[in-house]
Amino acid sequence: MRKANFNLICGIVVLLLLFTACSKDRPKYAELFTHVEEHRAVFMLPREEGLAALKITDGVGEYDTTLGTIMQDDILTVNQMEFIQQVVVDVETNKIICYRVGTVVPRSESGYQEARELVRAFLDQYKPVEEEADKVEKSVQKIDRMALPLKPLTGAIEESWSYGKGEDKLYINYRMSNSFQSDNELPLNLYFSSYEGK
Repeated sequence: MRKANFNLICGIVVLLLLFTACSKDRPKYAELFTHVEEHRAVFMLPREEGLAALKITDGVGEYDTTLGTIMQDDILTVNQMEFIQQVVVDVETNKIICYRVGTVVPRSESGYQEARELVRAFLDQYKPVEEEADKVEKSVQKIDRMALPLKPLTGAIEESWSYGKGEDKLYINYRMSNSFQSDNELPLNLYFSSYEGK
């Protein structure tokens, strides 16, 4: 009986060690990266076809025909942070061209740290071309209270970079700014697009 219990305990310990090792290899924001890739796969597809591939049904009725935006109902929760999701359609061609994820961080040292960590995670996953890396890193280092003063002063930090080559090229832009709703929060948005400047 003791031997059976010992074997059972050893088995549980081995499983826990394997789970811990696998968790360490998985990027902290892996779920967000997965959503980016799912949306990226439908870039340049017609709106209805792309939304069907993404299994977005609730957002269809909220399509803004002027801006070409569709706010998704699903709120992503990753590492205790909540993210809204939005799809952008080119109103002229009716094709999906952009995906946005947005969150808010507290106006505090821990909030600035969270924002820097999040942007750096995307920099690690979608490495910019060499000539763009320094400008993005410098912008990330500016995420602090000096760059984002309280109203009535306004502040924003924004930078973009590209990832990949040719037709598979992805344009990424992040923007952090003062909130219109609260002095205690700072919105952070990341945009992923098939076109530069979208």
